[in-house]
Amino acid sequence: MVIQLVQLVKCDNLFIGCGFEVVNYEMIFTTPYKSVCYNMCKSKSYTYYTHKEQMGQCVCYLYPPPAAEYMPGTPDNCNGQLQYNLIKSNWNFQKCYKSPQSNMTEIPSDSFKACMDGCAPQQIAIARPTNCVCCGEHDLDGMEETECDLEKYYVFSHTPTPVPTAKRALRALAIAQRQAFNPPGPY
Repeated sequence: MVIQLVQLVKCDNLFIGCGFEVVNYEMIFTTPYKSVCYNMCKSKSYTYYTHKEQMGQCVCYLYPPPAAEYMPGTPDNCNGQLQYNLIKSNWNFQKCYKSPQSNMTEIPSDSFKACMDGCAPQQIAIARPTNCVCCGEHDLDGMEETECDLEKYYVFSHTPTPVPTAKRALRALAIAQRQAFNPPGPY
């Protein structure tokens, strides 16, 4: 008998692009350290953060950066622009592509986070600031890699969470119903 242990890891500090500015934010403070910025925004339960290294400023915010603000760049190399980061995620940034395959269906999305959330049952999320494609890793074959920016597609990957089988889901429902009708007695 072989026992496999699966380790679930949250990928904090996920790169979601480079951009010109952050207009709508909830908190801003001064620190020369990106790690302090990240930890403070995380402790206050914000969704995104940007560390303005040149100015020593940290910006924490709940809503995604506007699509029009995205500029060329890659993780830790935003060419003097700001780096947008998602604080908590179970996805990893891979690379950018010019466009998805012609047989892939794009759906509207208001953020990379919304795209990744919607693609959770799949292994790959291909996202632009306003569009999303969910697929498997093999579907990336033949796509052309390019530098990330507003008009390009950011590719994120993760290990999908197994979906319970119908039999298992029905069993869990039956147990919950029994417990609801037969509450435990007083202690």
